[in-house]
Amino acid sequence: METLPNFGLANTVTGFATLFSGCLPLALSYLMGKQPGRWMFVYWMILVTGIFTITLHGFGETNPVLGARWFWAFLDTGSNIVVTWAVGLAVLGDYYDAKTRRWAAPLCTLLMIVGVAWHFYDRLPSTERAYLVPLGDWGGFYPGETWLIVFAWSNIALFVAKREQIPKNAVRLLLLTAALFFAGMLLATASNDKIIYPFIPLHALWHLVSAYGFMTLWAFNHVRFHQQPAEMRGMATAG
Repeated sequence: METLPNFGLANTVTGFATLFSGCLPLALSYLMGKQPGRWMFVYWMILVTGIFTITLHGFGETNPVLGARWFWAFLDTGSNIVVTWAVGLAVLGDYYDAKTRRWAAPLCTLLMIVGVAWHFYDRLPSTERAYLVPLGDWGGFYPGETWLIVFAWSNIALFVAKREQIPKNAVRLLLLTAALFFAGMLLATASNDKIIYPFIPLHALWHLVSAYGFMTLWAFNHVRFHQQPAEMRGMATAG
């Protein structure tokens, strides 16, 4: 295995932040108050996508080993789409009634399958790839990445629709989480190897910002499930 280029090393090292942003919420949930199983599942999925972020940039960024680059890239973005699906199901379980969940959960699952399948097709070596959202020499978003972004903001919309049921101190954390992911989205517009001279690796910074976003997501949930009034806590943890 050859030495990674500067951007590849930065992307790989910061990929560990994504991994830890799954590990730490799991640990904190057990130490400070366990959250509903649907959210513990989300944190496990973040851990998994952290592993694939590391393997893409460490094993497949420039000189692929243990498989082709397209395969590592599929696992990376594909697992991110699975994370957004898990978040969507968790939000539905928090604030939406059984009647809504009966159609919304299958729809959410279908959107996840379509997104992963589209991303898989787009990553195949036989597919002629092109940005779905082109941004010239700067970079852009391929289909899987675009699907991921739309899916993620749809989850924010699910929260916003029920904002009256969210405690005010938790709303502030939700806004911070959304702001971090918005900043991460802007950083992610650049290609993986884009470095602003002399030392600002944009893709690697996206890993860090998104990792902090996952941590504030855990904090938002912790406030909702363990620091809000007892009557609201009982409502939010049902199901």
